[in-house]
Amino acid sequence: MTSIVKFQSLSGAHSESPPCYILQVDEFRFLLDCGWDEDFSMDFVKELKRHIHQIDAVLLSYPDHTHLGALPYIVGKAGMKCPIYATIPVYKMGQMFMYDLYQSRHNTEDFEIFTLDDVDSAFDKIIQLKYSQTVHLKGKGHGIQITPLPAGHMIGGTIWKIIKDGEEEIVYAVDYNHKKERHLNGCVLDVISRPSLMITDAFNATYVQSRRRTRDEQLMTTILQTMRNDGNVLVAVDTAGRMLELAQLLDQMWRTSESGLSPYSLALLNNVSFNVVEFAKSQIEWMSDKIMRAFEENRNNPFHFKHVKLCHNLAELAKVPEPKVSENLFLAYKSPFIKKMTDYLSYS
Repeated sequence: MTSIVKFQSLSGAHSESPPCYILQVDEFRFLLDCGWDEDFSMDFVKELKRHIHQIDAVLLSYPDHTHLGALPYIVGKAGMKCPIYATIPVYKMGQMFMYDLYQSRHNTEDFEIFTLDDVDSAFDKIIQLKYSQTVHLKGKGHGIQITPLPAGHMIGGTIWKIIKDGEEEIVYAVDYNHKKERHLNGCVLDVISRPSLMITDAFNATYVQSRRRTRDEQLMTTILQTMRNDGNVLVAVDTAGRMLELAQLLDQMWRTSESGLSPYSLALLNNVSFNVVEFAKSQIEWMSDKIMRAFEENRNNPFHFKHVKLCHNLAELAKVPEPKVSENLFLAYKSPFIKKMTDYLSYS
């Protein structure tokens, strides 16, 4: 029997706004991501609040605020009580994102939109899944099954496959990366065959990405030239997503004696830097085949950093000898020169 499928965009369709969609399969309603803008505009979640009590399950695809930033608010303040599904890294790194975001705002203003308790309450509701682990829903969702598949881009990033009674197959795939990266495999589009409905985006459809080696060389050259000219380098990047690849790359660059970077300091600054790195060390099985082989054969963990100093506030950062590079702030510094590295953080 053919299912009734309806799709509604609350955000993320007509502009560069965070993704937030409602997918209805017969009488069961999924909330696909619940991102929020960086300003936490209440107008942004006004429409979402109208639908809160109709939502039967939430599917999260990535751990950053763009995909789950509204979760603490809609659980803690708006009273959403339905199950939330995410992969293990999206659960853990998502917490780190929201802790860091809350603390950053709390340090500079009276921030009351949500609390750390709201963050904990929201993430306590998350049902953690592994890739290819199928969940058969019950009640109104009888006959529906959901399966998370690798999406690349960020650790734990997810393409969701939703199947109803073995007939209707729906795929939710946004922000995915089909290319292998330094620390992640690409997505698994080859296991998806002619779905009844595919929900995707075209955010980077016209972006032409240069080869990774070229991007790495440009980054290293810019850092080295800046510091030799008495400059500081600040790389503004996210808390616990794309930051992992950049941190691994910079630490490797610093280990290479030919790079000429050894005289300079390298620092990672955010409110949860230690927790993020410790969790990354424990999640090798979610990373690329190359990283897994290196770990299995040589017990080589790429997140045992030798040169990255972990800092949680500006006072700790000030103790790191100059010149230095900081990420997230990732700084390379010597004098008040700051260089943003945005091209490297782009993805296809």
